[in-house]
Amino acid sequence: MITLAGLTVAAPAATKVIAFGWEFSGKSVRDLPAVADSLDRAPIDGIGVYLNEPQADGTKLSTHNIMSEAWRRETLAPLVPLARELTAHRSMRECFIGTLRAPHRRIDWRDDDAWTQIASNMAIAAWFAREGGFRGISMDPEDYHRAAQFRSRPGDPPYDELVEMARSRGREVFSGVFRDFPNVTILSFWLLSLDQRSFGEGDLAADVRERGDLWPAFVDGIFDVLPPTARLIDGDEFSYWFDSDRGDYYRAANAIHRRLPALLSPGNRAKYAAQLGVAFGTYLDMYTDPEGRHWWDDRRPGCRDSIHIEHKLAQAAGAGDGYVWFWGEKNCWGDWGEQGPNPARGISPERWSEALPGLEGAILAVKDPEAYAAHRLSSALPGTAAMDLSSFTPWQHDKARKGRLWLDDTFGDGDDVSLAAEGCEDGAYSYIVGTPLQAGDRLLVRASMHGEGGYALFCWRRTPEKWDWTRLAPVVLRFGEPDASGWRRAEAVVRVPESAVGAGLILGVRQLPGQVCHFDNVKIVPLALGGDF
Repeated sequence: MITLAGLTVAAPAATKVIAFGWEFSGKSVRDLPAVADSLDRAPIDGIGVYLNEPQADGTKLSTHNIMSEAWRRETLAPLVPLARELTAHRSMRECFIGTLRAPHRRIDWRDDDAWTQIASNMAIAAWFAREGGFRGISMDPEDYHRAAQFRSRPGDPPYDELVEMARSRGREVFSGVFRDFPNVTILSFWLLSLDQRSFGEGDLAADVRERGDLWPAFVDGIFDVLPPTARLIDGDEFSYWFDSDRGDYYRAANAIHRRLPALLSPGNRAKYAAQLGVAFGTYLDMYTDPEGRHWWDDRRPGCRDSIHIEHKLAQAAGAGDGYVWFWGEKNCWGDWGEQGPNPARGISPERWSEALPGLEGAILAVKDPEAYAAHRLSSALPGTAAMDLSSFTPWQHDKARKGRLWLDDTFGDGDDVSLAAEGCEDGAYSYIVGTPLQAGDRLLVRASMHGEGGYALFCWRRTPEKWDWTRLAPVVLRFGEPDASGWRRAEAVVRVPESAVGAGLILGVRQLPGQVCHFDNVKIVPLALGGDF
């Protein structure tokens, strides 16, 4: 459970963070061992790996020329043991090898030789990814070179014929991928989301035809041959501009899952529903570039700090299907030492954690709040490490059936004292946090519960006297399974929202007659900010 700016977001239990960028684009698989240990210290689960290997005939087996050069499997075969060594690293277990890209020059849809070569290259990449222990392959169909590969052009066959050709080429190119890596995960920076900004509110198929768009037909071909063991991820790169305050991530996920399947043939829509996931991206340079650049994010005060990034990541994880990803250009995730990052790009060796203080903490707080809390507890700020239960105020609703609330000195979790309630239809113990809070502060909240009818909420105050239950939604503490003694424990990392002036913990009960509940081991611990992981 991720909490940010007063919003409680249920992130997938296994959200994985993937780092793509220029740092890796000029490197060979042979270069990665030098940086693997430093990547293990970053809160990422994988990177985007580029293939850059010279071949015996003088050509290069490169991700960047996958649509134009003939690849040979023997070029990559010697690297398989090295790849397996790499993917054993903690930060390399979710790596994706870069593959299909929009070409430099348009390839005729009728050119059988060219498409056969592309299909062979893709199969080689998939084979290497499987043999090397990579999670899968990535794709980037953005038309960087204005080749208009996936649009109809003068001189092409009629549009309906071209659609069938594009779909057939999709089947051809990916048949070998799924043959050589049946359980592959394919993360595409865009899938059907590629042209969604151009789609109207009406007939999507008519919009596609009007623009001569061939990408949906090509994707349809991929789904034609998609086995039940494989998975496709739509990375929706438009998410760089998403605003979590507007709920953009949820709207986009809804559109991708519910609206865009209309672009596929009816027979592929069930596969799409079952095997298509969404993963949203964050462009790091928009938070570090100088003012005035196109990607400079200046929409509101404070939007260029780690608090804003964490807010976006939390919603991206909550709306996504197990992955979030980063694109970065001018800085690094790893320490490259003397070899330096990609020399052709003019990249600074400064790590992203230095360029964006608090970034790594924001990532870890989203992907693994319990690990974040454990890491920060050793440097917790002075405050309330353990709470005096007598400082809680009992309360029962005037119009509810009355029960009993008392400080029980005969029963506890590891001691003999706990807060107790019996038969209260609507009651609670409340505690107001006395320490001054600043927007963005993180607090670790813990509690234990035994018995029936209890719950716990961490709540916010917009004024010193009044709780806010609407615009600043409370955080629900989820109690786990009972231990051998029947005690259940809950933990949450919360971040103080900008408009909160206070906070407090509600240990509530809504009980039937005869039900008994106890609360104990309540802690609210301020967590230190910043630093690497």
